[in-house]
Amino acid sequence: MLDDNLVIAFIPARGGSKGLPGKNLMKIAGKSMIERAVASATDWISGSKVDVTVVSSDDEAVLAEAKAAGAVTFKRSDFAASDEATAADVIRDYFGSPDVMIDLDGRDPWIVYLQPTSPARTGLHVEEAFNMIIPGVRSVVSVTTPEKSPYWTLNINERGQLTPLFPQAFESNRQSLQPAYIPNGAIYIFKLSDFTAAGAVPVTNAAAYIMSRDESVDIDTREDFERAKALLES
Repeated sequence: MLDDNLVIAFIPARGGSKGLPGKNLMKIAGKSMIERAVASATDWISGSKVDVTVVSSDDEAVLAEAKAAGAVTFKRSDFAASDEATAADVIRDYFGSPDVMIDLDGRDPWIVYLQPTSPARTGLHVEEAFNMIIPGVRSVVSVTTPEKSPYWTLNINERGQLTPLFPQAFESNRQSLQPAYIPNGAIYIFKLSDFTAAGAVPVTNAAAYIMSRDESVDIDTREDFERAKALLES
């Protein structure tokens, strides 16, 4: 069971996408990416444990949409809105700002990090991932299976020769290899103190919440968006 600490859903939504401009406001089945992300933090079967949902953006239209959806909004700094900023930079930008209106009151909140470009993620997914937090579990990361196994990856050495990254894979049959997973970006749950100590979103030793490839669709290009529309509007 969780302790009584604050639970904050944090949704990063930069306005300046290079691959698909304006993607966070694009709609699938009548709802924008931002609306879907906010809903996934609140629409839980057993009642959401999230105390407050925060949307960080540099785009006024995104912030207005987020506010209309019921989120607390935060205008991120110029650096946090730049191409160089990482997810960790965006989180630090919010929690290190004097403009933050949430009173932590000495508490170490759980952060539920939800990127808006995962439109197939639902409140049920977030609820199930959140329920994986038990004593001894400090973080949860959503994952999916890669389209191609990483075990068959090769390098080219300085002599131009192929060398396997995982030599044992070439000495075993496919069925004997352990399943491989990759983060799908949909859900990260962690303690703020663990993030602060690591300087990054904690992934190593996290509990794995497994999602299908269709549920893991991530919008970065027009092709991704059209695929998501086909999946979610069928």
